[in-house]
Amino acid sequence: MTRDIQENYYKNELGKFYYRVAGPEDAPVVVFSHGVAMDHQTFDAQVAALADEYRVITWDMPFHGRSDAIDRNLRFSKVSADLVVGILDELGIQQAVMAGLSLGSFVVQRLSAHHPERVLAEIHISGGPLYPKFPGILRTAIPLVIVFMELYPEKALGSAFAKHKALTEDTIAYLKESIKATGKDSVIHLTNEMIRDMAEGLPAPPDKPTLIVIGDHEIPAIIQMNQRWHERLHGSELVMVENAHHILNQDNPDGFNQVLIDYLERVVKNR
Repeated sequence: MTRDIQENYYKNELGKFYYRVAGPEDAPVVVFSHGVAMDHQTFDAQVAALADEYRVITWDMPFHGRSDAIDRNLRFSKVSADLVVGILDELGIQQAVMAGLSLGSFVVQRLSAHHPERVLAEIHISGGPLYPKFPGILRTAIPLVIVFMELYPEKALGSAFAKHKALTEDTIAYLKESIKATGKDSVIHLTNEMIRDMAEGLPAPPDKPTLIVIGDHEIPAIIQMNQRWHERLHGSELVMVENAHHILNQDNPDGFNQVLIDYLERVVKNR
């Protein structure tokens, strides 16, 4: 049983960024990147399920958890993708399976686009495609989002956000606390960064083995978007997890973990 967790900070000119590593040093590596207003704890159940046979890295992205904020003029997903590479370099890891939840899915796609040699496979949890890009007019939604979210009292915003993303009381409680810790201003900024990412897009789709996972209680428009994404990607897999919403890996950890383990065994262990 290899469950010891190493804690560290990756430091560069932008600040210091917290990460955790669990599992055997010589095992295949899986990196998890969380969503808006979450942190490394989002993936506790996945670390517990994988750390005997995989080297598992979780981290707090900028503005989240124990990590520093970054200059808001910098593009969040691009900086975050570079930070993952920095963490891998610090650990002497050449390649990993990259898993991202929601905003973390955008980070994974940036990684695959800008650092393809570091990506063995992609896992997108409640994500969405950056190729093809969304209409540029989407950027006009940013001021509207700011006004709408600013009108919400911080506590009410956290409660609405949590209930909109999760099914179980434990997941809702986690989101409420993590949103409070992240802060309303950062949540608004990160939401707008996601809109910018969608409008900017990527020049080409990923060419890595790709798993797309969605919850059966997800918003219908997001389910349809992920189904179209799967249809456009050659060799991708799409799985729906029952009894789960947007934060499906916490709503139904057993169901998601089985999907995850099955995929990793086929894509990584059988290479």
